[in-house]
Amino acid sequence: MRKLLMVLGFILLGLTTVQGVHSATLEEVRLENSTEATEATEAAEPVVVLEVEKPKENLTKPEETKSRLEQVLDDQVVEKVWPFNFFKVAIRQAVGKGVPPNMFVLILLFPLTAALVAFSRNVMGVKGFGIFIPAAVSVAFLSTGVGVGVVLFLSILLTASLARKLISKVRMQYFPRMAMVVWAVSLAVFGLLLLSPWFGDWSSLQEIGIFPILLFVLLADPFIEAQIHKSTKTALIMAVETVVLALIAYWVMSSVWLQETVLLQPEMAILSVMLVNYLISRYKGLRLLEMWRFRDLLK
Repeated sequence: MRKLLMVLGFILLGLTTVQGVHSATLEEVRLENSTEATEATEAAEPVVVLEVEKPKENLTKPEETKSRLEQVLDDQVVEKVWPFNFFKVAIRQAVGKGVPPNMFVLILLFPLTAALVAFSRNVMGVKGFGIFIPAAVSVAFLSTGVGVGVVLFLSILLTASLARKLISKVRMQYFPRMAMVVWAVSLAVFGLLLLSPWFGDWSSLQEIGIFPILLFVLLADPFIEAQIHKSTKTALIMAVETVVLALIAYWVMSSVWLQETVLLQPEMAILSVMLVNYLISRYKGLRLLEMWRFRDLLK
């Protein structure tokens, strides 16, 4: 009897061991199959790489360019205050007190754009709406971008022309009439702002500050004056020349090398612009466009 019980015990122990080994084997097979299935699924699924778009640098917003320009200042070592590096030291002290460095860049580059406009007028013969307006529009382009800025510019000029024609049928004095034109232009810009969320790329218009928009609105005044005192054709030509000059100035102000140069060498930038303006004033010859216009007579 005792031998029979021992035999039965060995048999039960063997069955339990075999079942445990079989269960472990099945579990390993399941894990292998699950791993293979997961790898196959991952291989079958396309890998989507999300590209994070780098925000566009805007020189008119301090928070977006402060780190780069401050790093440029930190890389240059200025030991002592000498007569020829006074502004270098002053700029660093002002930046250390919280003044955005991009403000110094804009202020130092603005006279350069004005000199560029003066060169185009005195030497090349491209007029535009004076000196200040093309230079100011170039700064507005830095904030709006070229595409949105040009569309805003053209929309404002078109609205101003239509408003002037409609208001001319009503007997009004000059200043109330111009105020009505500004009113119409403001409504046009107001409408563009309302519609901008539904026009794809135009959604960037919502992020533009009031400063560049006001600059574009103020362009209606010289455009209407040119239409009144000269002609619509002349006003359109001057508007195109203004846009071309503003785009060239925008390209100059967008140069990273030039931004860093005027920030690191402010004394040289100030004296260079003064010298360029003096040299432009010494030019007494025919303008390039006049040479082209009277080329037959010059022969």
